[in-house]
Order: sequence, then C-alpha cells, then structure tokens
Amino acid sequence: MIPLISSICYGPLGMCQLPRTWWKVSLHAAGLLDSQYPEATEGLDSMVLARLGLDKARTLAHIHEQRPDYLSFEAWVVDQVGVPGADVCDAWTAYIAERTHKQNKIDDIYATLGFAPDAGVVSAVILNHLEDWHFWHEGVLPGADAGTWQGQTVPLVSSLDYGSLGVCQLPRTWHKVLLEASGLLHKEYPGLGGGLDKRVIVDVLGLDRDEVNEHLTTTRPSYVQFEAWVRERIGSRDVAASLAEWNNFVRTREHHAQKRAEIHQSLGRVDDGSLPTSATVLNQVEDWHIAHGVLQAGR
Repeated sequence: MIPLISSICYGPLGMCQLPRTWWKVSLHAAGLLDSQYPEATEGLDSMVLARLGLDKARTLAHIHEQRPDYLSFEAWVVDQVGVPGADVCDAWTAYIAERTHKQNKIDDIYATLGFAPDAGVVSAVILNHLEDWHFWHEGVLPGADAGTWQGQTVPLVSSLDYGSLGVCQLPRTWHKVLLEASGLLHKEYPGLGGGLDKRVIVDVLGLDRDEVNEHLTTTRPSYVQFEAWVRERIGSRDVAASLAEWNNFVRTREHHAQKRAEIHQSLGRVDDGSLPTSATVLNQVEDWHIAHGVLQAGR
C-alpha cells in the first residue's frame, strides 16, 4: 500500500510527520507497505523521532510488537519522552512546510509526474504529495483487489493536504470520489457529498458539483490531470482571496459538541477533554483509527 498519510499531518501532540511514520511502520509490520517506501527513512522519519528524543530502534520495535492505533502510539510517546513543547512543534512544522528538495530529487519527481523542466514547483510538501498520489493512482487503484478492499478503504488523504493549486480539501475530494467509483470507499465515508467537499468545489472554486463528480467518476484522472482540468474551468477568474480564506478556515475550524461526541464514540473513548477540539485533528484521528482497525482485521 502507498502510505497516504502525509508529512504535514499531525495528531493531538502537534508533531507533523509522526503520524506518517507510525502508519508506514504499521503497514510494514503487516506486510502491506509498498516496496518503494522504506518503513523509516534516514530523513524525516528519523528526524521527527530525534526531535522528540525517541530511540528509533525501540520505537519501530514497539509498533511492530504492539501494533498500536495512533492515539495509543502517541500515549506511548508521552510515556517515553513527555509532551513536546509548543516551540518544538512550531519549529518542526515550519521546517516541514518550508522545505524544498534538492535538484536531483526534483528532477526524479518531475520525471515521474511528467512535468516540464520549467514547471517551477520546488516545495517538498507539494512534490511529495503529488508523487504519493501518482503512485496510488497509477499502481494501486487499477490493481486494487476489490475482493479484499471493497468497501474497506479509508480515505487517508487529509483535508490539510494540497497540490500545486494550493487548495486544501480538493485532493481529499478527488481521492474519495475515485475510491467510490472503484467500489473501494469505506462505507462510513461519502464520496462527493456535502460538507467540505461541496464547499471547496462550489463555494470556493465556483465549479458545478455534478460536472466535477461526473468528470472524476468517468475519466478517473490522476491528481495532476484533475488540477489541470480545474484550472481550465476556473479560467481567468481570480480566486486567490477565496482560497486564502478557505485554507485558513480548514486549518483552524473546530467541531461542535455533538460532532465531537460522535467522533469520541467512533474512537471508543470518553470525551474527557484530552483531545483537542480542532476539526482537522479529530477527523484525522478518526480516519487513522478506522484504517488501523481495517489493517488489524486483515492480519
């Protein structure tokens, strides 16, 4: 499986990359991590563990032996090294967000994506997103074993994730619709329904929801192809202000009490105030919990 939890995602502790590292190691322990991905690189995986003061070998062994869900893993991290300070989290988040790839890495990803040499995309976040989504679209989606994964695949592309257009939620909407069109989307998730999907398509980008849904369902484009199609539909309209407002909303919104209660019930936890009210964090934790359950059930 392609590890679709991205480097910019974080859980209650606020440490980007940590959920991706946990998921890659969990997939590797289950024998399901795609062979082109190491379970823990010498790059960001090792770096986030070092920033937290965790021993890499011991951390990987814990995940292999205990197979914890994400919240259990974070609890173990706190037991080992305590809660990271806001300064540590903020500095690490800034490093992740601002990181650029070296030219040889850019050239490799450009070749994979079919980008022209002058495409001008150097952000490591964007290029890594596009590469992961490309591998998923080109390799995993067409060859998915519907007998095993039908109705079981949790959409792990986050509302936080974005591509070259810089639009939060748009990649998640693309991901969910393609999963649904292939019969793979987990029964707990809608395809292009209401909520954030409708808002980003209709209210932010000014597109027709039915046209977008039909295009995705019938054409099943890669994410790069989908963004190109969206750019054509936007045309000369200036949507920069709408996008900035939208991205800030996605990143800062909070869930109301009823939604928080529903998510805690899904997690099998009492709402004791230990989890943040951030909608992004709660939604991601729920996604990771359900995906981990599917993973464990298939052991």
